[in-house]
Amino acid sequence: MALTSSKKRRRTAGDAGSSKSLQKALRILLHMGENGPEMGVTQLASELSLNKTTVHRLLNAMEKFSMIERNPEGDRYRLGLKLHELGTKAVESRTLRTEAHRFLLELSRVSRESVSLAVPGPGGVVCLDRADSRDTVITVSTPIGSRFPAHCTAVAKAALAYLPEDEVDAILRGAGLTPYTSFTLTSLPAVKKNLREVAERGYAMDCQETERGLTGVAAPVRSREGRVIAAVGMAGPTPRFQGKELAQKIALTKDTAAKISASLGDRRAAANGH
Repeated sequence: MALTSSKKRRRTAGDAGSSKSLQKALRILLHMGENGPEMGVTQLASELSLNKTTVHRLLNAMEKFSMIERNPEGDRYRLGLKLHELGTKAVESRTLRTEAHRFLLELSRVSRESVSLAVPGPGGVVCLDRADSRDTVITVSTPIGSRFPAHCTAVAKAALAYLPEDEVDAILRGAGLTPYTSFTLTSLPAVKKNLREVAERGYAMDCQETERGLTGVAAPVRSREGRVIAAVGMAGPTPRFQGKELAQKIALTKDTAAKISASLGDRRAAANGH
């Protein structure tokens, strides 16, 4: 019992120390953001009443994640480009969900299927929004904020297909290639080949790869700059995703993705009348 209590005390002390270090790192980031563009260790330590050794250690740790950059011509630091990237994605996500929601509702109403909006991120492909149909038979749905299986859902494939190869590799390796059904692609080369096909034809599909009897289609959403930032997906019973009905649903999904893209300022989508 004494040993167990000792371990708990050490764990609690360690957690508290980590929390304090995180708070100090965040204070440094915020201070640099408000008082930059570049600051030195001594200045930061003085203005934040922190130990110079602590400041230097935290700056080095944040530099490894590109949150902080050191000026190669001196010992001064500035905010890293990773913060700009994260900030841009945060703004895009807020605007994206607001702009896309009405289109998702309309797509779900017209198709009578469940639809979703997904965005790629460092940890995988995340469900940003969804609209469920009363006619859905999906038994395994992905709640808002949760991750889609990156290798076997149409909406995740459409979001991944246009990313740089190193980002795709990182997401797929991190998420794993779980075999949900006998139709699931479980080798990295096969999944990447499938993603190349998605990028070439402009839409993604999965046929019973995540759940037997369930098929999905998806199309990419582009930003003002024409960069793919998300995907719109639709899923429902496999018999309703065949022949002419499948062609109609692919067209509906692509049209909805184009409308969302146009609402975000994508000139190409706007030029096509969306």
